Amino acid sequence: MAKHKNDYFKLAEQQVEYCVKAAELLEEILCKYSAEELSVKRGKMHDIEHEADEIHHDILTRLSAEFITPIDQEDILSLIQIIDDVTDALDEVVLECYMFHINDLPSGVPEFSNIVCRCVKALHEAIKELKNFKKSKILRSLLVDINTIEGEADTAYAELIYSLFSEESETKKLVGNKAICESLEECCDLCEHAADIIYQIILKNT
Repeated sequence: MAKHKNDYFKLAEQQVEYCVKAAELLEEILCKYSAEELSVKRGKMHDIEHEADEIHHDILTRLSAEFITPIDQEDILSLIQIIDDVTDALDEVVLECYMFHINDLPSGVPEFSNIVCRCVKALHEAIKELKNFKKSKILRSLLVDINTIEGEADTAYAELIYSLFSEESETKKLVGNKAICESLEECCDLCEHAADIIYQIILKNT
């Protein structure tokens, strides 16, 4: 049997570790929010996102030079792209805090950031187990965990938007805070999409 040059499961695991770093930093930023410190924190988040981009491009380069892969090249591409999208979405939340001049976060956002962090970490666990997809006894349950947490995010998002439109009358604040809530939900939606891709990989290869 032909040998694979690269361990794409390991590379995907390394890539998603940057998602975890970004999610943990985002939770720290939103739970201890300070508009004065945002520029420094934004720089740290950008550094993580840049490092994540580098590994993403490295995997793409490896794929372009390899004819034989452990699973369909198209599935590897889909997975590494969605992982990159998760990191970008986490970075986007911090960018929006900056762009919309957010001085104070609406109540519920710090708790929402915890849900996001848990969702990203659940994705990390699933991708760590992906190499064992043909015989794993826990991979499917890890994917269910991601979907469950994403459901929590949907509920949190609905409650946040309800509260926001009930309590905030200033249009500028409303627009900015709504954008942040939407971006937080998007982080979890992308994790769920990644879980769907992993599930498709399992179905196609077992």
